Amino acid sequence: MKSFLFILFCLFFTNLSAQKAALYYFDKGFEEFSNTYPPLKIAGNLGNFEEEIVEKFGNQKRKVYRFPINSGLVFDNSKIKNFINGSYGIEMYFKYDDGSMLLYGQLLGDDLANKQGKYVHLVMSRNQQSKQVNIFIDGKLRFDFVDTDNQMEMDKTAKITFFTDSSKTTTSGTVAMIKLYNYFIDLATAQEIFKVFTENPIISTPSPVGVLKNLYFVQSQPILLPESNPELDKIFDFLHKNVNVKIELQGHTDNQGDFDLNLKLSKDRAETIKKYLIEKGISTNRIKTKGFGSTLPIASNANELTRSKNRRVELMIEK
Repeated sequence: MKSFLFILFCLFFTNLSAQKAALYYFDKGFEEFSNTYPPLKIAGNLGNFEEEIVEKFGNQKRKVYRFPINSGLVFDNSKIKNFINGSYGIEMYFKYDDGSMLLYGQLLGDDLANKQGKYVHLVMSRNQQSKQVNIFIDGKLRFDFVDTDNQMEMDKTAKITFFTDSSKTTTSGTVAMIKLYNYFIDLATAQEIFKVFTENPIISTPSPVGVLKNLYFVQSQPILLPESNPELDKIFDFLHKNVNVKIELQGHTDNQGDFDLNLKLSKDRAETIKKYLIEKGISTNRIKTKGFGSTLPIASNANELTRSKNRRVELMIEK
């Protein structure tokens, strides 16, 4: 299992104390979502960009990449100085056409046949200090072990190759998302960032009042990630069905960084959600926004696990 996984996820990450992520959603081709990191490269033959509804990214059609047999994508970490070093995480949301030729087939086990032709959420993460390896499938921890012989430690000259291997025939398929992290994803972190990919996500129904769940932003920016769309669509549906309701969106941050910048970020994130709802047809005079920065925490800012709860947007019904 360990040497197989090392082949699948052959890469090098350089060390930084700050948590970072490279995000690829294919809405801009192979370009990185935040325009911070280099584009993905082709491994094998060039495939096609197609449009389809991807349930975890909302109910509107979006662009995905269709890769051919014996082909895939490459992330060239050598193009980025000090992106990740040591601990890392790799996340993919993809579907395959032939499970018998799938590189990651043994990770799926008995689910291999059932998931053929359906999207699979696969995450692999390794902690440099403890050598702990976690593998999540559809948001749930499937494997965890200690890499005592360092077979999954990453070589400095390697690259990340997805979906294909020059030594064997590999399946065609479709990918909707790839992410790379410069930190280890433990169970608690996974429960926060993979909620939308669980097999049976908890869906809030009649009123979305309070802290909005499953909202994802580019780190330190007011840019929404596509995983946020299902939650935003629920807010739109609520407002569309309750035409007399007016709301206030209140943005909050943790206490890390500059106070004034956090205040602006909290306001800008609330404004980003307002813009999404207006573009879908909700009148601008039904939505107010406020930014409180770090002034109203709901949890301790002493560690990342509790601090993450303070980075939030709350929805209030105007009386």
